[in-house]
Parts: sequence; C-alpha cells; structure tokens
Amino acid sequence: MTEDVKKTELYVGDISQYNTIQNYTFLKEHFDGVVVRIGYRGYSAGTIKEDALFAKHMRGLTENSIPYGFYFMGQAVTEQEAILEAEYCHEMTKGYSPSLPVYYDSELSNPKGDGRADHLSRRVRTDITKAFCKRILQLGMRAGVYASENWLETKLYAEELAEYSIWVACYNASLNYHETGYDMWQYTSNYSIPGLNIRFDRSHCYRAFDQSGTGTARPEEEPVLEVREGVYSYSLEESGQKRLVLHGIKTKFLLREFRCRDGSDEVLLDSRLLEILQRVRDHFGKAVSVTGAYWTAEYSKSVNEAASSYHLKGQAADFTVTGISNRNVAKFLQGIGAKGIGLYDYTGGFIHVDTRERSYYWQQDHRDGECYGVSSFGKTEVYLVKGQTVTTVRYNDQNEYVRLLQGELGVETDGIFGAETEAAVRQFQRTHGLTVDGVAGVKTWNALL
Repeated sequence: MTEDVKKTELYVGDISQYNTIQNYTFLKEHFDGVVVRIGYRGYSAGTIKEDALFAKHMRGLTENSIPYGFYFMGQAVTEQEAILEAEYCHEMTKGYSPSLPVYYDSELSNPKGDGRADHLSRRVRTDITKAFCKRILQLGMRAGVYASENWLETKLYAEELAEYSIWVACYNASLNYHETGYDMWQYTSNYSIPGLNIRFDRSHCYRAFDQSGTGTARPEEEPVLEVREGVYSYSLEESGQKRLVLHGIKTKFLLREFRCRDGSDEVLLDSRLLEILQRVRDHFGKAVSVTGAYWTAEYSKSVNEAASSYHLKGQAADFTVTGISNRNVAKFLQGIGAKGIGLYDYTGGFIHVDTRERSYYWQQDHRDGECYGVSSFGKTEVYLVKGQTVTTVRYNDQNEYVRLLQGELGVETDGIFGAETEAAVRQFQRTHGLTVDGVAGVKTWNALL
C-alpha cells in the first residue's frame, strides 16, 4: 500500500536500541502507536538481555502519551525457556499500561541462520511460541506473534496460533497472507521521519487499541463484503479491507487483493472468479497470492495488454499457491472445468485463470518464452502458435489436436474428429467468413486462437 492511499486504519511503528530518538514528539506525528522491544535472548549462549534503550524509549512514549505495546526476540529451544521469556517480559513491563499486546518475535536470528533456535522443527517452534503466548495470557496481558509471511506459512503452524494477535511482516506492495486473520501488517522497514536521521519499521494496524491498560481488548467483528452474482464494481476506499463473502460463506480473500496495480479506486470482480480461487485455496489448503487481477484501461495500455483481456473485465487473476507447483495448480483448474488457464513457468512464475466461456489452455514455453496453446497440462503438451503453420485436422482424425479443436469449439472433447466436430467447424468457418470445408487448417486455427 502506498502512502497516498487514504488512511483507513492506524499506523504503528516499532523501535529498539537500533532507533536512537531524541525527540519523541516526531513519533507522535507519524505513528498512532509504537511497539517497543523489551529485550532478546542471545542466539548463541542463550542469555536473556534487556534492550539497551528500553527504559529510555518507555520514558519518551509515556511522557508524550503515545500508545504502546511490547515485543521480545525469542531464541527459546524448549517450552520451559519460552515460559521464562514470558515471565521476564511481565517483570520488565510492570507499572506500564500497554494498549497493544506483547508480541513474540519469531524469525531467523541472523543471515547465517546459525542461531540456537534457527533449526527447530516446525512442530517444536510452534509449541514454543504457544507456550510463550499462553504464559503471557496467564500473567494478565494480551499475547501476539510477529513473523514474516513466509515464516508463518512454512516455519509455524499458524492456524494453531489464530487465537493470538498476528503481526505479519511483508515488504511487498500487497499482503496476500491467508493462514490466519491478522491485526497488523508491517509493510516497510524504510520509513523516514523528517527531523530524525534514521529509518523505521511501519505497520498498518487494523484493530482498535485497548484502553484498559492491559493490552487485552479483543477487536470488533471483522468487516465483510457480500459479493454479488456476476461482475460488479466495488470501491477500494469503502471496502478494500473487507473479507469477501460468497454465497453466504466467508472466503480467504480481501477486496484489495483484486485491485489494479495503478492504485485506482474501482475494482471489478466476477463472482465466478472468486469461486474458482476459493476452490483452489480449499483444495490445496495453502495460501493463494494474487499478483494481478482487475486492470483499468489505462494500466492495460501501459503494459501493452490486448484490449480483449479478461483482466479489463474483472474476470481474470494471476496467482501462485504457496508450496504448490504451478503445473499442479493448472491441472487442478483443468479438472474442475475452468475454461481459460495459462501456465507461466518460464518467466514470472504464476498461473492465469479467467472465466471465458470457451476452453483455451496455454503455457509459456521454456525454449523461447512464447505462449503456446496446449491440449492439457500433463507431461506431454501439444503446442499451437498463432500465425504459424499448424497440423491440419479433418474428419476421422484422432489426436490431441482434435481434442484441442473440440475444446475451442465447445463440443465433446473425445479427440475423435466425427460428424459433430465437422459440423461445428463448418459453422465456425461460416460465421467467420472462411472457406466452409469442415477442415481445420491454418486459417481456421488462427481464427480460433
């Protein structure tokens, strides 16, 4: 999210000994709240240490009436160590009145990945994180987990942590995290404040701060948007942060995931497209990251996209599925009857799906980076290139070219060029002003593709 987007949520910063601040009033002008590092456990010896500027930061925040919460960088290797970390945090924060939770910072200790907790199994790491959070709750404070999007998806069983506040780090233009709900999104580590010669982390916060002084308030009910049947226009400003509901069932998607990359307010969305993507999410049980969906006419021109693109109609999405090969996703889409499917593995690395009425499949070939029509996404594909000579097929032929032809014409795809297929070819030729001979040659293929 860019800074020129209208503010619809709170902004939160986080600070530690690496943020030397002389004038805390600057923080108040740029952050609605601040999360302060209490301390950390050393990644080699495992000694718990206080953040060198914790006390100073707390004086500055309290003197300027800036709402705050806490975080601790853990390197526990047992649940008992995690409990001790939680008790240390409780002891260090006595006398303070937080508006935000105590977050357990779960991440790689250093680029080398040689910390004492860096090689824990996903199971053990999750149990350790739960032990910390559970103890924080027992001590009368609200608990949370801070981690990168990838860390939550691959290093933790995030669904087991859903009862705690989730704070996701992802420095991309959009966040497509779906393993759990989340309260905050740390979207940059390079936020500058005029007058302070340092950079800050900055997060979007989607939940109201607790006013009780314990950081225990639970958020209001998550806002939702009922998606209407068919293709409709929605407002990003009004509904961008709302969870999409289809046929009365809450999906894993927010409206903002389907916005145009140019930041425009309008979002066109086909309910059939949302249904397809949710089926993918349900089938694989993994996060679906939408990298492109609705495109405005202006944006489409800027990327030289065809005027007939389904992106312009809100009927197409480019996406990936965490931990699943694009080919397997394409095969699944074909299996559930999706009509327009593109496999881009050579460059870009994503899947395209759209809601066109006639079947057409294609893939980017590793040999030249061009897109070729294919009959399927199995181990052996049949390639067709618009404008090039292709295999002519006619009555009594039986092959994959016939199957692809049938898919384009909307007749039974049995791979046998029979009377029904010939009749469909003749009708297509007649409609498009071609020689009506019932034979699918170069001109017929080019008109089809």
